[in-house]
Amino acid sequence: MTKRCDMRLEIGTFRVRDVAFSDATRLRDGVLYIDKEKVIEMVMEDHNFSGVDLHLVRPGDSTRLVNLLDVVEPRCKVSGPGNTFPGLLGPPVTVGRGRTNRLDNVALMETSEPVAGSEPANWRDSIMDMSGPGARYNMFANTLNIVLEFKPRSDFSPEEMAQLELTNYNRGSQWVQQYHRSVRIAGSKVAAYLAEVTRDLVPDQVDVYELGSADPSLPRVVYSCQVLYHLMYGEPLGWQPTFVHPNELMDGILVNPHTPPAAHRDATYVLQNHPVIQDLYQRHGKELDFFGVLVYKAEIKNLEDKERSTDYAAKLLQMLDIDGIVMTWTGSGNPGMDIMMLAQKCEQRGIRASMINVEMGMTEEDAGFVYSVPEADAIVNAGNYERTIDLPAPDILIGGTKIRAPEMDVSGPVTLSLRYLYGATNVLGAARLEGVQY
Repeated sequence: MTKRCDMRLEIGTFRVRDVAFSDATRLRDGVLYIDKEKVIEMVMEDHNFSGVDLHLVRPGDSTRLVNLLDVVEPRCKVSGPGNTFPGLLGPPVTVGRGRTNRLDNVALMETSEPVAGSEPANWRDSIMDMSGPGARYNMFANTLNIVLEFKPRSDFSPEEMAQLELTNYNRGSQWVQQYHRSVRIAGSKVAAYLAEVTRDLVPDQVDVYELGSADPSLPRVVYSCQVLYHLMYGEPLGWQPTFVHPNELMDGILVNPHTPPAAHRDATYVLQNHPVIQDLYQRHGKELDFFGVLVYKAEIKNLEDKERSTDYAAKLLQMLDIDGIVMTWTGSGNPGMDIMMLAQKCEQRGIRASMINVEMGMTEEDAGFVYSVPEADAIVNAGNYERTIDLPAPDILIGGTKIRAPEMDVSGPVTLSLRYLYGATNVLGAARLEGVQY
Protein backbone atom coordinates (compact mmCIF):
# COMPACT_ATOMS: atom_id res chain seq x y z
CA MET A 1 0.00 0.00 0.00
CA THR A 2 1.25 3.47 -0.92
CA LYS A 3 1.21 5.96 1.95
CA ARG A 4 -0.31 9.36 1.28
CA CYS A 5 0.12 12.85 2.67
CA ASP A 6 -2.10 13.06 5.77
CA MET A 7 -4.18 16.03 4.59
CA ARG A 8 -7.77 15.66 5.78
CA LEU A 9 -10.25 18.33 4.73
CA GLU A 10 -13.82 18.52 5.99
CA ILE A 11 -16.31 20.55 3.97
CA GLY A 12 -19.31 21.57 6.05
CA THR A 13 -22.36 22.29 3.90
CA PHE A 14 -25.17 24.65 4.89
CA ARG A 15 -28.17 24.45 2.57
CA VAL A 16 -29.70 27.81 1.68
CA ARG A 17 -33.22 28.02 0.26
CA ASP A 18 -33.48 31.79 -0.13
CA VAL A 19 -31.60 35.09 0.19
CA ALA A 20 -32.89 38.47 1.37
CA PHE A 21 -31.59 41.88 2.40
CA SER A 22 -31.83 42.72 6.09
CA ASP A 23 -30.34 44.90 8.81
CA ALA A 24 -27.85 42.15 9.78
CA THR A 25 -26.12 39.25 8.03
CA ARG A 26 -27.22 35.90 9.42
CA LEU A 27 -28.45 32.43 8.42
CA ARG A 28 -31.80 31.46 9.88
CA ASP A 29 -34.14 28.62 8.86
CA GLY A 30 -32.36 28.21 5.55
CA VAL A 31 -32.56 31.90 4.63
CA LEU A 32 -29.38 33.94 4.20
CA TYR A 33 -30.06 37.50 5.33
CA ILE A 34 -27.58 40.08 4.05
CA ASP A 35 -26.69 43.49 5.43
CA LYS A 36 -26.39 45.30 2.11
CA GLU A 37 -24.89 48.46 3.55
CA LYS A 38 -22.23 46.48 5.39
CA VAL A 39 -21.22 44.69 2.17
CA ILE A 40 -21.00 47.98 0.26
CA GLU A 41 -18.95 49.54 3.04
CA MET A 42 -16.58 46.56 2.99
CA VAL A 43 -16.07 46.75 -0.79
CA MET A 44 -15.54 50.50 -0.83
CA GLU A 45 -12.50 50.18 1.43
CA ASP A 46 -10.65 49.65 -1.87
CA HIS A 47 -9.96 53.01 -3.54
CA ASN A 48 -10.01 51.38 -7.00
CA PHE A 49 -13.82 51.44 -6.95
CA SER A 50 -15.92 54.55 -7.44
CA GLY A 51 -19.04 52.64 -6.47
CA VAL A 52 -20.69 49.25 -6.09
CA ASP A 53 -24.25 47.97 -6.06
CA LEU A 54 -25.66 44.69 -4.79
CA HIS A 55 -28.41 42.66 -6.49
CA LEU A 56 -30.22 39.43 -5.68
CA VAL A 57 -31.03 37.24 -8.68
CA ARG A 58 -33.01 34.01 -8.48
CA PRO A 59 -33.57 31.05 -10.82
CA GLY A 60 -36.17 31.82 -13.46
CA ASP A 61 -35.78 35.60 -13.25
CA SER A 62 -35.89 37.35 -16.61
CA THR A 63 -32.45 38.79 -15.87
CA ARG A 64 -29.34 39.06 -18.02
CA LEU A 65 -25.96 39.56 -16.39
CA VAL A 66 -23.51 41.38 -18.64
CA ASN A 67 -19.74 41.77 -18.19
CA LEU A 68 -19.65 38.92 -15.67
CA LEU A 69 -16.06 38.50 -14.45
CA ASP A 70 -16.06 35.77 -11.80
CA VAL A 71 -18.29 33.64 -9.59
CA VAL A 72 -17.33 32.62 -6.04
CA GLU A 73 -18.92 30.24 -3.56
CA PRO A 74 -19.21 31.72 -0.04
CA ARG A 75 -16.80 29.80 2.19
CA CYS A 76 -14.96 30.37 5.44
CA LYS A 77 -12.13 28.54 7.15
CA VAL A 78 -13.24 27.50 10.64
CA SER A 79 -10.39 25.20 11.70
CA GLY A 80 -7.00 24.02 10.54
CA PRO A 81 -4.03 26.00 9.23
CA GLY A 82 -4.42 28.94 6.88
CA ASN A 83 -7.37 31.14 6.11
CA THR A 84 -10.09 31.62 3.51
CA PHE A 85 -8.51 32.42 0.12
CA PRO A 86 -4.88 32.31 1.35
CA GLY A 87 -2.59 34.87 -0.20
CA LEU A 88 -5.51 37.18 -1.02
CA LEU A 89 -7.22 37.64 2.34
CA GLY A 90 -4.41 36.52 4.60
CA PRO A 91 -0.96 34.92 4.76
CA PRO A 92 -0.18 32.31 2.06
CA VAL A 93 -0.21 29.43 4.54
CA THR A 94 -0.82 25.97 3.06
CA VAL A 95 -4.49 24.98 3.35
CA GLY A 96 -6.35 21.74 2.66
CA ARG A 97 -6.68 20.58 6.27
CA GLY A 98 -9.26 21.16 8.99
CA ARG A 99 -12.82 22.36 8.38
CA THR A 100 -14.12 24.79 5.75
CA ASN A 101 -17.79 25.75 5.68
CA ARG A 102 -19.71 26.48 2.48
CA LEU A 103 -23.09 27.97 1.65
CA ASP A 104 -24.76 25.55 -0.76
CA ASN A 105 -27.01 26.88 -3.55
CA VAL A 106 -25.48 30.38 -3.26
CA ALA A 107 -23.13 32.05 -5.76
CA LEU A 108 -21.48 35.44 -5.40
CA MET A 109 -21.01 37.10 -8.79
CA GLU A 110 -18.79 39.98 -9.90
CA THR A 111 -19.69 42.27 -12.80
CA SER A 112 -18.09 45.45 -14.07
CA GLU A 113 -18.22 47.38 -17.30
CA PRO A 114 -14.88 47.56 -19.17
CA VAL A 115 -12.37 50.23 -18.35
CA ALA A 116 -12.49 52.63 -21.29
CA GLY A 117 -9.33 52.97 -23.34
CA SER A 118 -7.06 50.66 -21.38
CA GLU A 119 -8.74 47.26 -21.39
CA PRO A 120 -8.64 45.01 -24.50
CA ALA A 121 -12.02 43.84 -25.73
CA ASN A 122 -10.93 40.67 -27.51
CA TRP A 123 -12.16 38.20 -24.87
CA ARG A 124 -13.66 40.07 -21.97
CA ASP A 125 -17.30 40.11 -23.12
CA SER A 126 -19.70 37.80 -21.32
CA ILE A 127 -23.40 37.41 -20.64
CA MET A 128 -25.48 35.05 -18.51
CA ASP A 129 -29.24 34.58 -18.73
CA MET A 130 -31.21 33.32 -15.75
CA SER A 131 -34.14 32.13 -17.88
CA GLY A 132 -34.91 31.16 -21.46
CA PRO A 133 -32.69 29.17 -23.83
CA GLY A 134 -29.47 30.75 -22.53
CA ALA A 135 -30.11 29.35 -19.05
CA ARG A 136 -29.74 25.80 -20.43
CA TYR A 137 -26.01 26.47 -20.83
CA ASN A 138 -25.57 28.08 -17.44
CA MET A 139 -24.92 26.02 -14.29
CA PHE A 140 -25.71 29.11 -12.20
CA ALA A 141 -29.26 29.37 -13.55
CA ASN A 142 -30.28 27.15 -10.62
CA THR A 143 -28.45 28.97 -7.82
CA LEU A 144 -29.36 31.94 -5.65
CA ASN A 145 -27.06 34.64 -6.98
CA ILE A 146 -25.72 37.66 -5.13
CA VAL A 147 -24.33 40.07 -7.73
CA LEU A 148 -21.73 42.71 -6.98
CA GLU A 149 -21.85 45.38 -9.69
CA PHE A 150 -18.59 47.33 -9.54
CA LYS A 151 -17.79 50.75 -10.97
CA PRO A 152 -14.10 51.52 -11.57
CA ARG A 153 -12.76 54.87 -10.47
CA SER A 154 -11.89 57.35 -13.22
CA ASP A 155 -9.95 60.06 -11.36
CA PHE A 156 -6.19 59.65 -11.57
CA SER A 157 -3.28 61.74 -10.41
CA PRO A 158 -0.63 62.80 -12.94
CA GLU A 159 1.67 60.16 -11.44
CA GLU A 160 -0.94 57.45 -12.06
CA MET A 161 -1.64 58.35 -15.69
CA ALA A 162 1.23 56.16 -16.93
CA GLN A 163 -0.60 53.14 -15.49
CA LEU A 164 -3.45 53.70 -17.99
CA GLU A 165 -1.34 53.00 -21.06
CA LEU A 166 -2.41 49.83 -22.88
CA THR A 167 0.85 47.89 -22.95
CA ASN A 168 -0.41 44.30 -22.72
CA TYR A 169 -2.86 43.20 -25.41
CA ASN A 170 -3.99 40.15 -23.43
CA ARG A 171 -4.44 41.71 -20.00
CA GLY A 172 -4.73 45.45 -20.47
CA SER A 173 -2.95 48.34 -18.83
CA GLN A 174 -1.24 48.15 -15.46
CA TRP A 175 -4.31 49.85 -13.98
CA VAL A 176 -6.70 47.30 -15.54
CA GLN A 177 -4.68 44.40 -14.14
CA GLN A 178 -4.77 45.98 -10.68
CA TYR A 179 -8.49 46.64 -11.04
CA HIS A 180 -9.22 43.00 -11.89
CA ARG A 181 -7.21 41.89 -8.88
CA SER A 182 -9.20 44.30 -6.71
CA VAL A 183 -12.46 42.87 -8.07
CA ARG A 184 -11.38 39.32 -7.18
CA ILE A 185 -10.18 40.35 -3.72
CA ALA A 186 -13.44 42.17 -3.05
CA GLY A 187 -15.48 39.18 -4.19
CA SER A 188 -13.43 36.82 -2.05
CA LYS A 189 -13.77 39.13 0.94
CA VAL A 190 -17.56 39.32 0.62
CA ALA A 191 -17.82 35.55 0.06
CA ALA A 192 -15.85 34.90 3.24
CA TYR A 193 -17.96 37.46 5.15
CA LEU A 194 -21.22 35.80 4.08
CA ALA A 195 -20.03 32.32 5.03
CA GLU A 196 -18.73 33.55 8.37
CA VAL A 197 -22.31 33.37 9.72
CA THR A 198 -21.93 29.58 9.81
CA ARG A 199 -18.89 29.50 12.11
CA ASP A 200 -20.79 28.49 15.26
CA LEU A 201 -23.57 26.55 13.53
CA VAL A 202 -23.93 22.82 12.88
CA PRO A 203 -23.64 21.89 9.16
CA ASP A 204 -26.42 20.04 7.36
CA GLN A 205 -23.75 17.77 5.90
CA VAL A 206 -20.01 17.16 6.28
CA ASP A 207 -17.93 15.62 3.50
CA VAL A 208 -14.41 14.39 4.17
CA TYR A 209 -11.62 14.53 1.59
CA GLU A 210 -8.59 12.43 2.41
CA LEU A 211 -6.57 10.45 -0.12
CA GLY A 212 -5.36 7.71 2.20
CA SER A 213 -3.47 4.66 1.01
CA ALA A 214 -4.14 2.85 -2.24
CA ASP A 215 -3.46 -0.61 -3.60
CA PRO A 216 -0.16 -0.40 -5.54
CA SER A 217 -1.68 -2.51 -8.32
CA LEU A 218 -4.04 0.36 -9.23
CA PRO A 219 -2.95 2.81 -11.95
CA ARG A 220 -1.38 5.94 -10.46
CA VAL A 221 -3.25 8.94 -11.90
CA VAL A 222 -2.62 12.69 -11.70
CA TYR A 223 -4.92 15.57 -12.58
CA SER A 224 -3.15 18.21 -14.69
CA CYS A 225 -4.47 21.73 -14.07
CA GLN A 226 -3.23 24.27 -16.61
CA VAL A 227 -3.17 27.90 -15.48
CA LEU A 228 -2.33 31.14 -17.24
CA TYR A 229 -2.53 34.31 -15.18
CA HIS A 230 -4.10 32.59 -12.19
CA LEU A 231 -3.04 33.54 -8.69
CA MET A 232 -1.95 30.58 -6.55
CA TYR A 233 -1.67 31.53 -2.90
CA GLY A 234 -1.94 35.13 -4.14
CA GLU A 235 0.87 35.09 -6.71
CA PRO A 236 1.22 34.01 -10.37
CA LEU A 237 2.89 30.67 -10.99
CA GLY A 238 6.34 30.73 -12.62
CA TRP A 239 7.35 28.55 -15.56
CA GLN A 240 8.21 25.59 -13.33
CA PRO A 241 5.33 23.10 -12.97
CA THR A 242 4.54 22.06 -9.41
CA PHE A 243 2.47 19.56 -7.45
CA VAL A 244 -0.28 20.37 -4.96
CA HIS A 245 -2.68 18.28 -2.94
CA PRO A 246 -6.22 18.24 -4.41
CA ASN A 247 -7.56 19.54 -1.09
CA GLU A 248 -5.62 22.76 -1.63
CA LEU A 249 -7.54 23.55 -4.81
CA MET A 250 -10.86 22.89 -3.09
CA ASP A 251 -9.76 25.10 -0.21
CA GLY A 252 -9.35 28.26 -2.28
CA ILE A 253 -5.71 28.50 -3.40
CA LEU A 254 -6.51 29.36 -7.05
CA VAL A 255 -8.20 32.55 -8.25
CA ASN A 256 -8.22 33.73 -11.87
CA PRO A 257 -8.03 37.53 -12.34
CA HIS A 258 -7.93 37.16 -16.15
CA THR A 259 -10.87 37.12 -18.54
CA PRO A 260 -10.43 34.63 -21.41
CA PRO A 261 -13.48 33.66 -23.51
CA ALA A 262 -16.55 33.54 -21.29
CA ALA A 263 -17.65 30.10 -22.46
CA HIS A 264 -14.81 28.36 -20.65
CA ARG A 265 -13.64 30.98 -18.17
CA ASP A 266 -12.29 29.50 -14.91
CA ALA A 267 -14.79 30.57 -12.27
CA THR A 268 -13.44 30.43 -8.73
CA TYR A 269 -16.70 28.67 -7.78
CA VAL A 270 -15.84 25.81 -10.15
CA LEU A 271 -12.27 25.58 -8.87
CA GLN A 272 -13.66 25.35 -5.31
CA ASN A 273 -16.01 22.52 -6.35
CA HIS A 274 -13.75 21.07 -9.03
CA PRO A 275 -15.70 18.38 -10.93
CA VAL A 276 -12.57 16.53 -12.14
CA ILE A 277 -11.08 16.39 -8.65
CA GLN A 278 -14.42 15.29 -7.20
CA ASP A 279 -14.65 12.48 -9.74
CA LEU A 280 -11.08 11.30 -9.18
CA TYR A 281 -11.68 11.30 -5.42
CA GLN A 282 -14.70 9.02 -5.91
CA ARG A 283 -12.59 6.59 -7.95
CA HIS A 284 -9.57 6.69 -5.62
CA GLY A 285 -8.76 3.31 -4.09
CA LYS A 286 -11.31 1.59 -6.33
CA GLU A 287 -10.39 2.12 -9.98
CA LEU A 288 -7.24 4.20 -9.60
CA ASP A 289 -4.70 5.72 -7.24
CA PHE A 290 -5.30 9.49 -7.29
CA PHE A 291 -1.79 10.75 -6.69
CA GLY A 292 -2.24 14.54 -6.74
CA VAL A 293 -2.51 17.62 -8.94
CA LEU A 294 0.09 18.89 -11.38
CA VAL A 295 -0.21 22.66 -11.84
CA TYR A 296 1.62 24.18 -14.78
CA LYS A 297 1.49 27.50 -16.59
CA ALA A 298 0.57 27.83 -20.25
CA GLU A 299 3.45 29.66 -21.90
CA ILE A 300 2.29 32.09 -24.59
CA LYS A 301 5.42 34.00 -25.64
CA ASN A 302 7.31 31.48 -27.75
CA LEU A 303 7.77 27.81 -28.53
CA GLU A 304 10.91 27.53 -26.41
CA ASP A 305 8.91 28.43 -23.29
CA LYS A 306 6.31 25.79 -24.15
CA GLU A 307 8.97 23.15 -24.68
CA ARG A 308 10.67 24.00 -21.38
CA SER A 309 7.49 23.90 -19.30
CA THR A 310 5.90 20.78 -20.82
CA ASP A 311 9.19 18.86 -20.85
CA TYR A 312 9.72 19.66 -17.19
CA ALA A 313 6.16 18.58 -16.37
CA ALA A 314 6.50 15.28 -18.22
CA LYS A 315 9.80 14.63 -16.42
CA LEU A 316 8.14 15.17 -13.01
CA LEU A 317 5.38 12.74 -13.90
CA GLN A 318 7.87 10.12 -15.05
CA MET A 319 9.98 10.50 -11.88
CA LEU A 320 6.83 9.90 -9.80
CA ASP A 321 6.04 6.77 -11.83
CA ILE A 322 2.66 8.12 -12.96
CA ASP A 323 0.55 5.82 -15.16
CA GLY A 324 -2.10 8.25 -16.35
CA ILE A 325 -2.97 11.93 -16.49
CA VAL A 326 -6.33 13.68 -16.77
CA MET A 327 -5.88 17.10 -18.36
CA THR A 328 -7.78 20.38 -18.63
CA TRP A 329 -6.68 23.74 -20.02
CA THR A 330 -7.55 27.41 -19.75
CA GLY A 331 -8.92 27.89 -23.24
CA SER A 332 -8.46 31.09 -25.30
CA GLY A 333 -6.41 29.53 -28.11
CA ASN A 334 -2.65 29.71 -27.55
CA PRO A 335 -2.64 27.47 -24.42
CA GLY A 336 -4.21 24.76 -26.59
CA MET A 337 -0.71 24.02 -27.88
CA ASP A 338 0.65 23.41 -24.38
CA ILE A 339 -1.92 20.79 -23.44
CA MET A 340 -1.35 18.91 -26.70
CA MET A 341 2.44 19.07 -26.31
CA LEU A 342 2.22 17.75 -22.75
CA ALA A 343 -0.14 14.95 -23.82
CA GLN A 344 2.28 13.94 -26.57
CA LYS A 345 5.30 13.90 -24.24
CA CYS A 346 3.40 11.91 -21.62
CA GLU A 347 2.30 9.31 -24.15
CA GLN A 348 5.84 9.00 -25.47
CA ARG A 349 6.98 8.23 -21.90
CA GLY A 350 4.31 5.56 -21.41
CA ILE A 351 1.91 7.81 -19.44
CA ARG A 352 -1.63 7.57 -20.81
CA ALA A 353 -3.19 10.99 -21.31
CA SER A 354 -6.84 12.02 -21.56
CA MET A 355 -8.19 15.55 -21.73
CA ILE A 356 -11.28 17.70 -21.70
CA ASN A 357 -11.19 20.03 -24.68
CA VAL A 358 -13.43 22.58 -26.31
CA GLU A 359 -14.02 23.01 -30.02
CA MET A 360 -13.54 26.33 -31.77
CA GLY A 361 -14.92 25.34 -35.17
CA MET A 362 -16.46 28.02 -37.35
CA THR A 363 -17.49 25.50 -40.03
CA GLU A 364 -18.22 21.78 -40.26
CA GLU A 365 -14.85 21.28 -41.98
CA ASP A 366 -12.95 22.99 -39.14
CA ALA A 367 -11.29 20.46 -36.82
CA GLY A 368 -12.01 22.76 -33.88
CA PHE A 369 -8.54 22.52 -32.35
CA VAL A 370 -5.84 25.18 -32.29
CA TYR A 371 -3.24 22.41 -32.50
CA SER A 372 -3.41 18.64 -32.28
CA VAL A 373 -1.07 15.64 -32.08
CA PRO A 374 -1.75 12.01 -33.05
CA GLU A 375 -1.03 10.84 -29.49
CA ALA A 376 -4.04 12.81 -28.18
CA ASP A 377 -6.60 10.08 -28.81
CA ALA A 378 -8.70 10.26 -25.61
CA ILE A 379 -10.58 13.57 -25.68
CA VAL A 380 -13.80 14.55 -23.95
CA ASN A 381 -15.58 17.22 -25.99
CA ALA A 382 -16.92 20.12 -23.91
CA GLY A 383 -18.79 21.57 -26.90
CA ASN A 384 -18.21 23.99 -29.75
CA TYR A 385 -18.19 27.55 -28.53
CA GLU A 386 -18.72 28.89 -32.08
CA ARG A 387 -22.25 27.48 -32.26
CA THR A 388 -24.82 30.26 -32.34
CA ILE A 389 -27.87 30.74 -30.18
CA ASP A 390 -30.90 33.05 -30.29
CA LEU A 391 -31.66 34.77 -27.00
CA PRO A 392 -34.85 36.71 -26.23
CA ALA A 393 -34.83 40.13 -24.58
CA PRO A 394 -34.67 40.07 -20.76
CA ASP A 395 -36.69 42.28 -18.43
CA ILE A 396 -33.66 43.28 -16.35
CA LEU A 397 -30.00 43.85 -17.19
CA ILE A 398 -27.19 44.02 -14.64
CA GLY A 399 -23.62 45.01 -15.46
CA GLY A 400 -24.17 46.98 -18.65
CA THR A 401 -26.06 46.84 -21.93
CA LYS A 402 -23.33 46.19 -24.51
CA ILE A 403 -20.54 43.86 -25.50
CA ARG A 404 -17.62 45.30 -27.43
CA ALA A 405 -16.16 42.68 -29.76
CA PRO A 406 -18.15 43.01 -31.92
CA GLU A 407 -19.97 46.10 -30.72
CA MET A 408 -23.46 44.87 -29.87
CA ASP A 409 -26.40 46.01 -27.77
CA VAL A 410 -27.51 43.00 -25.72
CA SER A 411 -30.46 44.66 -23.99
CA GLY A 412 -32.84 43.18 -26.56
CA PRO A 413 -33.04 39.90 -28.48
CA VAL A 414 -29.65 38.80 -29.82
CA THR A 415 -28.03 36.07 -31.86
CA LEU A 416 -24.46 35.27 -30.90
CA SER A 417 -22.02 32.40 -30.44
CA LEU A 418 -21.74 30.35 -27.27
CA ARG A 419 -18.32 31.90 -26.59
CA TYR A 420 -20.14 34.87 -25.02
CA LEU A 421 -22.23 32.72 -22.63
CA TYR A 422 -20.44 32.41 -19.30
CA GLY A 423 -19.55 28.78 -18.61
CA ALA A 424 -21.32 27.37 -21.68
CA THR A 425 -18.44 25.08 -22.68
CA ASN A 426 -16.54 24.86 -19.41
CA VAL A 427 -13.49 22.59 -19.73
CA LEU A 428 -13.28 21.82 -16.01
CA GLY A 429 -16.39 19.67 -16.30
CA ALA A 430 -18.85 22.24 -14.96
CA ALA A 431 -20.85 22.83 -18.14
CA ARG A 432 -24.40 21.60 -18.60
CA LEU A 433 -23.72 19.94 -21.95
CA GLU A 434 -23.37 16.18 -21.91
CA GLY A 435 -22.52 13.47 -24.37
CA VAL A 436 -24.26 10.10 -24.52
CA GLN A 437 -22.66 6.99 -26.01
CA TYR A 438 -25.00 4.38 -27.46
